[in-house]
Amino acid sequence: MFTQLRKLVAEPQPKMKFGFTLAEVLITLGIIGIVAAMTIPTLIQNQQKRKMEAVLKEDYSIIQQVMKFTEYDDVSLDLNVPDNLDGAKNWFNTFMQPHLKYASVCFDTKGCWQDKGPTKTLTGATADWNRTGIGVGYGIITVKMLNGSNLDIDGYSAADMKRVFGTDTTGTSLVMYIDANGDKLPNVIGKDIFILVWTPDGLFPAGINETTETINQNCSKEATGSNAGYYCLMKIKNNGWEIPKDVWNIKVR
Repeated sequence: MFTQLRKLVAEPQPKMKFGFTLAEVLITLGIIGIVAAMTIPTLIQNQQKRKMEAVLKEDYSIIQQVMKFTEYDDVSLDLNVPDNLDGAKNWFNTFMQPHLKYASVCFDTKGCWQDKGPTKTLTGATADWNRTGIGVGYGIITVKMLNGSNLDIDGYSAADMKRVFGTDTTGTSLVMYIDANGDKLPNVIGKDIFILVWTPDGLFPAGINETTETINQNCSKEATGSNAGYYCLMKIKNNGWEIPKDVWNIKVR
């Protein structure tokens, strides 16, 4: 009996095996895939949103600095961009070029604005004064900024400033369309294109003289009219330079 016990003890015992079966591994990978499919698009969207917010804030600050430096120059500031090519070049070289760092500039021609289709409003309609591939307006100046955004500059009458851009002013002023993601889609005012106005009183988002109710309605999925989305930058600025979730999630019709 003792001999049998010694043999039993001496003989190597089978080792316990720990691990996962193939089925368990496949199930785990499937769960990971489902979770990734649900979360990665949201992470990408959040990253794009933060980048757009940073670009908007940066461009606003850059243009403010240009405006301040221009005020110190020994020249009389003219907020009317001439519609002719030579006049537009002279205006840019006099008032903006000395103080603005940029990648390239175009004068009423293609090359500095997206060329993937017309600029649209939040209703899905083509924006007034759209010129596909050139910009929005006539006799316009378009600038490719160093941060990848595009800037469209044009002059508008006091009547248009009030009627279209929600801004009270006594004379011609500048309107600046900021395409925050450059040449990428969707190219919609209120989604990736936002509007600043440069008036004799200063630099403001379009809609500066509108009520909060009007601004919020203009920048919503219920927006109507030919200028739907034009006041979205005002709404974003009022929200601490964060794009509100309801604005980010607007689906253009």
